Amino acid sequence: MASKFPSEGDEKVKLHTRKGHDMKWSCDIHGEPIKFYCKEHDIPLCHPCATKDHQKPCHLENIGHVTLELVRKLDDKRLEIEKTKPHLQNLDSKIQTCSADARKHIQSIDGVANATFESKMKSVKDTERDKIRSINEEADKDIQKINEKREQRIKSCNEEAEQQHVVINKKQAKVLLETKEISEVVSKKIKDLISKNQHAISTINNIDTNIKRIEQDDKTLVNEAHQVIAALNDSLSSNVHQDVSDCLDRIQREVQKVKFVEGEVGGEHYGRIDGYIGKWELVKSIHIPPIVNYSRVCSLISDDEICVREVMNDVMYVTNISTEHTQEVTEGSSNMYITSCAPIDSNVIVCGKGGQGFTGDSLDGCITLYDRQWKVIRDISIPRNSSYYVEVYVDVDRDGMILAAQYDQSNIYVINPADGKIVNTITMHGKMVRGDLQALSSGDIVVKTGNDKFTVISRSGEEKAVIHCDEWKSAQCRVDKLIPHSQERNIYAVDQVSCDGIIQARRIVEYEKSDRRSLTNPCIVAASGNLVACDGDKLFVYKNKFIV
Repeated sequence: MASKFPSEGDEKVKLHTRKGHDMKWSCDIHGEPIKFYCKEHDIPLCHPCATKDHQKPCHLENIGHVTLELVRKLDDKRLEIEKTKPHLQNLDSKIQTCSADARKHIQSIDGVANATFESKMKSVKDTERDKIRSINEEADKDIQKINEKREQRIKSCNEEAEQQHVVINKKQAKVLLETKEISEVVSKKIKDLISKNQHAISTINNIDTNIKRIEQDDKTLVNEAHQVIAALNDSLSSNVHQDVSDCLDRIQREVQKVKFVEGEVGGEHYGRIDGYIGKWELVKSIHIPPIVNYSRVCSLISDDEICVREVMNDVMYVTNISTEHTQEVTEGSSNMYITSCAPIDSNVIVCGKGGQGFTGDSLDGCITLYDRQWKVIRDISIPRNSSYYVEVYVDVDRDGMILAAQYDQSNIYVINPADGKIVNTITMHGKMVRGDLQALSSGDIVVKTGNDKFTVISRSGEEKAVIHCDEWKSAQCRVDKLIPHSQERNIYAVDQVSCDGIIQARRIVEYEKSDRRSLTNPCIVAASGNLVACDGDKLFVYKNKFIV
């Protein structure tokens, strides 16, 4: 019974075949030509096999028809291959274009960053030259006495310039490292796509080669065509060219979002790579000493220094993020504590304070200027609005002016730190200050006006936006002062984070609360672009990593 077609390696029966599709194909069992093909059992049959020995009922097809049908199917598949090949081959060009565009864009960013830092370097050098010229002119009046003074001042000037050079070089190296990291992420992704596309091309070419091979012999054609067709169907259905193309488009979109951002915060120049939405990764955690039992994060006074208040005894501490060292900077007071602080420049810090027992028409001692050793420079007064218990919140705007407001009042005072005089009063209409206020790079101000509400106002007091955060019971808000005022990154450039997430729906960072008793602490946005969060037990530093 011809229930199984013998293979070429069968020692008992051998097939006698000739090249070409018009050959006589004989059955070695009966010596009759192969005329039929059983599709149910996938075997070729001669006439005696089909009429006597083969099990019935079965659907038999003429072997010539079957051969022609298989050739036709393979021809159709070859057309699919020919249509698919150009798409896959064209992706090579698109990959190279994408890679070149990404590299060109990153290089242009490097150019902008380098030009900026070189300009800053030149400015420092010009200042140094001007100072030296001035010093030389003064020294000429009395050579013997002034020379010693001149040389000392030149030395000091050179040292100051060198320190600034070091700082600029460090910041420049940091920016270039950020662009290098982004380039490495893009390059790795491009490499993966090249490998994936080349594998797809190789697979298609191998299948094409197999088709050409099995078409040369009917026996091989019948025995292997189904497997080749199945492999080709799997390859075509994987849609590699579309996946690779979509990924290339995504890479281009994400790379084009990358920008070099620069500005001044507290009188110090900063520059960083920003503009993209990446992934926030924890890069450092710093333990707060046990002596700070009931911690309240106030503000960053530099990119490395964060102020933390011990609420129970109102002592202020500063933690250095780089060294992880925490030190006490102000003693506690029974009737006065610090509510907020901000750097005016590299030498002066302004602090807002709260307390009780105030009388008279002015609040004396609720705004204090400190030097960097936390020695009092002077106090600044603002009008008192008939409250016995007072809290004053402060920040510094883009022009270096102090913004100050009393809790439960509608007025925001603009104060010149040079003389402590109020130069302008901004009045909010229908709203009261309920917490921190913060200046934006646009000139607008973000004010906490409710337990779960923040209002963006103009310098005239006009309400420009209201930000709700109903999801959090006691929300905190901090803004990134380095992000420019633009339509691309939220028109008011507000980037707030609370203990549980951000004010808007998208959460950036989350962490478990500490067992130590703590207040709701905000995430602080550093000028470097990092986030600093606090759970009451530790400070967490997060960095935004570029991803595609």
